[in-house]
Order: sequence, then structure tokens, then C-alpha cells
Amino acid sequence: MARPRILHCITVYNGRAFVPAAIESAIRMDQTHAQIDVLVLDDASPEPGWSEELAEFCRERDVMYYRTPRNLGIPRNVSLGMLTAVKRGYDYVVISNSDVLYPRDLMGQMLEVSRQPGVGSVTAWSNNVSIYSLPNEDPNRFLHDQGVVDWVHAGLAGHFGNAAMDIPAGISFCILISTDVVREVGIMDPCFGRGYCEETDWSLRSLAAGYRVALAPGTYVFHHGRGSNLDAGIVSLNATTVPGNEAIIDLRYPLFRQQVDAFVQSGVLSRAHEDAIRKLVISAGRQFGYGIDVGWVARDRSDESQVIVQFSPDAVQGEVVASFRGFRLPMKLTSGGLGAQIRSVFGAEPSVLNLFDRGSVAESLSAEFASVARPGFGNYPATI
Repeated sequence: MARPRILHCITVYNGRAFVPAAIESAIRMDQTHAQIDVLVLDDASPEPGWSEELAEFCRERDVMYYRTPRNLGIPRNVSLGMLTAVKRGYDYVVISNSDVLYPRDLMGQMLEVSRQPGVGSVTAWSNNVSIYSLPNEDPNRFLHDQGVVDWVHAGLAGHFGNAAMDIPAGISFCILISTDVVREVGIMDPCFGRGYCEETDWSLRSLAAGYRVALAPGTYVFHHGRGSNLDAGIVSLNATTVPGNEAIIDLRYPLFRQQVDAFVQSGVLSRAHEDAIRKLVISAGRQFGYGIDVGWVARDRSDESQVIVQFSPDAVQGEVVASFRGFRLPMKLTSGGLGAQIRSVFGAEPSVLNLFDRGSVAESLSAEFASVARPGFGNYPATI
């Protein structure tokens, strides 16, 4: 069976600080399951010298590059990619932002989901993908690393496999669409001007045509978020959308907001979040090890090489939370045998027990893990 051909389109507007990393990440993607050609669509970036620099960067890496004669805005630039994929006989088109990092095996997983019955488009999962975002304390700090992206993706792929989550609308930060669907549904509507909400409109048109709009929970793409849109002035620093474009969606699809609310209230997304974070944190603890902190205040750590389990000192207040690279997993433990319960979760002894405050939990864990205990009490009474 011949490999499907995918045109992977990266839309660009300025972005000297992050675009090269996205392109490098794209060209390293595994091509076992598909032939992937990368096309960079530069929407007339105004930053002096950047378009020339980007064109040379792409030429050196055998990446296709096109600069529009004038700024078209996101919907028209995206449509260029969709039409190019159709015209050149590709089987799929990927529309992607340029402030992203892709895992090596992304397309293998996305294609598996796209082959589910009735699926017309597949959105990758991410730390920044509208309401579907995988919760993380500070993704730009903890997840903006190619090795970490590959690891998170592999963990989610192993847990969720080729599952397809039906969602109200796709997000074109990284979306895979069959060109057969493009032929039937069409391209992005240029009425959305410089951008925002055009993929919502396209998704709802595809739903009306009988196609499923899917999220692939077995994938992970890092997304910084709004990089080019801030540069272009489409949104302000504290804004996340364009009100005028939202009004078009409300006029065309008056039931859409209710459908989004019903999806959120269904619990499907929250359960997926919980499952994903549990899988990632426990896998990290078993693979990289874990330490225990006992204290009233969680310590900020520069070392994210292992999981940290945070206990309050007396078990009366606070919760037990295991954290790894910004993912936080609340742990439900019973009052007795805390050490045994932690061992059963992670399958090993902790590498360190940091005792920052006194209390019954501190005493109990210190007795169980005496060999790795590190008292760090300050010169103040146990009770104030």
C-alpha cells in the first residue's frame, strides 16, 4: 500500500524567534507512514530582512517556501495551503501555526485517527488549543523542548492510541484534513479578515456536510500561542479572540455556544485531562524517579528531572500532589501507610525526602524513608 502524501503547511507572519524551530521540528517528523512535504507560507512578513532570511533557511533545508505579494490575513493564507494540496494531488493537508514543536511520530498517530469512520478533520492535542488545552502550570517553561515534546507525545500515544474525541470545532494551530473533504467543504471564508474563528466556521460547515470533527488525545504538539497574531496586531496582549469574528459565528450558528457548553458539561474532556495527567506523572515517576517534599509551601524548583510529591506536614490541611514539568496530579491517599501507598504508585523508593516543616506526616515519612531523609527545619517552633 502506497504511503499517503501530506502537504504540511506552516503559516508565518514575522516570528524570527520561533519559526526556525518549528520548521526544524517539522522536517524531522518520521515519514514511515506518510510522505510529508513541508510548505512555509509567509504572509508578507514586514520585519526587515526576515522574509529573505526565511527563504534562504528553507532553501538550505529543501523546504518549499512562498511569500505572498501582500498581506492576505490568516484565512486566505491558510486557504492557499488547502488549495495547493488539492491542486498538487496530496491526500491530506496539515494547517499549522509557526510557534509550535511537533513530535517525531505525529503523523502516524494523526493518520490513524483520520481513518476512524466519518472523520473529516483531526486536531492535535496541546497545552494551548482553546478549551481543549491540556492543563499545565507554565508550558513555555516546562514543555518548550523537543525531547520533552517527543516524550509527552509517546506517553499519550501509548495510553490513548488512535482514539478520536468528537469535539464542537477544530483548531487550526495543527489540524489534518483530507483533501477529499476540502473539495467538498471548501476553503476558509475570507470574511474573517485577518483571522480568528475561520476554522470554527469551516468545522461547522464540515459537520453540516456529515463529517466528524475530531481531537486526537494520543498526540501532543507544543504550542506557544498567539505569536504571529500578536506581531500582526490581530489580538492585543490580553485578548484571546476577535469579537467581530465571534459575532459572525453567533449569527451563522446560533446554537454553537450551547453545543460547546454541552460538550464541556459532558465531562468527556475533563476525564481525558485527568487520564492524561495521571498517565504522564506516574510514567515519569517510574521512569525518572521521584522525591518527596513535606512542607506548608511548595518549593519552586529549577530541576524538573524527576517527579516531586508534595505533602502537608500534618495531613490535616492541604492535599497530596505529585508534579512533573508543570503537570499536577492530586493523589488520593488514606491516612495510614503513606510510604507503602507511594511505593505502590511509583514502584520504587523515593530518591530524597525533603523535610521542610514539622508534623505527624513528616515524622511518619521520616521513619519510613530514613535513609534518604533530609531535615530542613528552620529555627522556629513546631506550632506558632
